[in-house]
Amino acid sequence: MVCVRLTSRHLRDRREWATEHVKWRRNEWSNVLFSDESRFSVYSDNRRIFIWRDRCSRNNPAFVHESVRFGGWGVLVYGGISIDGRTDPYIIRGGPLTARRYRDEILRPIVVPYAAAIGDDFILMDDNCRQPRANLVEEFLFEEGIVRMEWPACFPDMNPIEHVWDALGRQIAGRQPSPQTLQEQERALLEECDRIPQLVINSLIDSMPQRCSTLLAVRGNHTPTENDFL
Repeated sequence: MVCVRLTSRHLRDRREWATEHVKWRRNEWSNVLFSDESRFSVYSDNRRIFIWRDRCSRNNPAFVHESVRFGGWGVLVYGGISIDGRTDPYIIRGGPLTARRYRDEILRPIVVPYAAAIGDDFILMDDNCRQPRANLVEEFLFEEGIVRMEWPACFPDMNPIEHVWDALGRQIAGRQPSPQTLQEQERALLEECDRIPQLVINSLIDSMPQRCSTLLAVRGNHTPTENDFL
């Protein structure tokens, strides 16, 4: 299992977040839009390290390889999921996603209407990348009255949309013939997104209390895969 590198500060912040949210009920999680961007490479790197291990030991520290995230040539897509809903996937074209682009292409046309549909208790969960945390973005969210969920650094295993990205990547990798160009990859992304059942998304978000409990049990360390939460 490949995971992000965790420091002692990361472990502490992860424990504190789990302690704060472990008692949240479904009606509270239903107000949250879990959002993220992910890059899907046209030519994926399938190199793997094969080991013999016991069943249910995937997240054993002895079998965890820590790494840092990096970009690559492919399609960058933004998406958001919530209980009983999701945003349409948005393909980010034409260069890097700046703070201004994040506000004008994602927050204003996608997140603001979604927030209005959920109501006054809407909470936006986005990542800790530089663009979403820029002053320009902070000011826009304040003006729109959108509350942002505090999110620790190095926390992808607690974001259910990461598991949606993983499922999406597997579906695209299994297509025959596989996408060979950026245009084919974009089309495959949009088609496969529509095929992910909403019940799967609901199950992932419904697993948040269990995820918090598991995170506390391992004292903030790496948590099991999404299959253990379904």
